[in-house]
Amino acid sequence: MRERLSFWQTALLGGLALGTIFGLVEGFSLFSLAFTRDLGITRGEASSMYSVYLLCSALSAPLVGRFVDWYGPGRAVPAGFIIVGVGLSMASRATALWHFYVLYVLVLATATTVLIVAAQVMVSNSYPTEFRGRALGLAYACVGLGNFLLFNLLGQIISAYSWRVAYLVAGIVAGVVALAFLLLHRRTPTSVRADGPEAAPARIVGIGVVLAFPAFWFLFIAAVAASVLDFVVFQHLAPFLVTSGYSVASAGFILSIASLGYIAGQLTAGAASDRWGRERVGVTAGLAYIALLIGAAQLPAQWLVAVLSAGLGLVVGGVIGARSAGTGDMFAGPVLGRVSGLVQVGSALGAAAGTWLGGIAFDLTGGYGLMFGIASVTALVWCATFVAAAPRRGHRLNHEMIT
Repeated sequence: MRERLSFWQTALLGGLALGTIFGLVEGFSLFSLAFTRDLGITRGEASSMYSVYLLCSALSAPLVGRFVDWYGPGRAVPAGFIIVGVGLSMASRATALWHFYVLYVLVLATATTVLIVAAQVMVSNSYPTEFRGRALGLAYACVGLGNFLLFNLLGQIISAYSWRVAYLVAGIVAGVVALAFLLLHRRTPTSVRADGPEAAPARIVGIGVVLAFPAFWFLFIAAVAASVLDFVVFQHLAPFLVTSGYSVASAGFILSIASLGYIAGQLTAGAASDRWGRERVGVTAGLAYIALLIGAAQLPAQWLVAVLSAGLGLVVGGVIGARSAGTGDMFAGPVLGRVSGLVQVGSALGAAAGTWLGGIAFDLTGGYGLMFGIASVTALVWCATFVAAAPRRGHRLNHEMIT
């Protein structure tokens, strides 16, 4: 038992970083519902600000990839959390929209990307192909757990006290996790991955070589689409429910139920994709997403909304898990940090698009039907481009890049 826990320790440590940062930044929808009322800001303006933050995180991703490759996750993650903690704590003092622009764009954007890329690289490069899906699934399952805990915590604090107190608590959480990661990383065993052709290519591949392969660009587009699907659920589900008559606390609870579904999705999709292939699992999750989103949009009984939300979390977990494992399959080795940074550009662009379109669609139509329709089409784009990227041919792609 102890040996098994030691084997998965790196995945769990990556999960600590991912679960915390996603729970803090994706909790923005709960914060914005409160501060838009207090500060006289429209939802479209708040969504536009958050979209600019995501775009700036995308622009920083290539340099972040180099930074992570150079300094390693052990240094990058604690530094990132310290910066995030400072930024969130300062947000508790914001009194105008431009204050959020300064904090999210100049302070939080790059630090968030550092944390995501560093955690992904740490886990992907620590496990061989036959375990990578499960390792990343375990790490990303912690995103669902982090969302569940932090969405509930922050939602209750906002309802009982204020969004300012919740921002301050979020900053403290980031600081505590920075210290915990620093202490735990020192006790983590070295990479469990065997040195071999996949782990150490015959020569270091330049990023220009990677960009010359169509498979990378199919993966990039798939990453854009996957993030749209993710952010439609975790950024717009709560505002959709509040607009439909739910309290902020109830909407936060249902969103946390979706996060529990995300945990199950990551765990099951990781193991399933190791056995049946990344493409098959990713496409199945994408098609199920459409059916579940249409069902949730009909606003059935509250218990059924919670069930459908859990299902949406489940399939989003499947999509993100398949995409992350597929990236590792295709580009494992010394170049993975830079490739992950570039893929993160696509993820951030998709997140920005999903966030911005939802806010603008609401301001234009007074509802979220248009956004849900766009998300359904995007799910089909995800299916097509992920199949075209063909992660199952990752070994062949690695061979072509180094010969």
